[in-house]
Amino acid sequence: MSLLGTMFLIRLVPPYFNNHLKRLIKTSKVQFLDSGVLAAVIGRTEERIAADRGLFGPLLETFVYSELLKLATVSDGEYSIMHYRDRDQVEVDFVIERTDGAVVAVEVKASATIRDHDLRGLRRLTAGLGDTLTQGFILYDGSDTVPLGDRLIAAPVSSLWA
Repeated sequence: MSLLGTMFLIRLVPPYFNNHLKRLIKTSKVQFLDSGVLAAVIGRTEERIAADRGLFGPLLETFVYSELLKLATVSDGEYSIMHYRDRDQVEVDFVIERTDGAVVAVEVKASATIRDHDLRGLRRLTAGLGDTLTQGFILYDGSDTVPLGDRLIAAPVSSLWA
């Protein structure tokens, strides 16, 4: 694939920051727009993923990003999709901000279970944003929707279409 062809398959996801969040890394994140193309580019075959489930994460994140872009396009209002990362490398995959300033955070996990460590970025973002963060989600490869505390929920990836 040529460099020109690749340029139209990726997008720079800008960093999320405001005056209440300190120690942020303000660098954009490169995000593929198509999980199938990403799989082909990095050599992730169905057999390799089945043998090593850890290879699935970047593909699932790319898939969720493309679905969030679609949802933002057809939803009422305007939304910006960004990411959050601080100098401690604590991150949240996607921070979605509405034009009125309300924020929803989405962390993607290619796991069927959620561990306390998986909440680290969402908790830090919640602490920094207070009531501006309306909801934090972990979208994961499980089947149950599970409350995880104040404004935090784990939900199956399939809930994007519910």
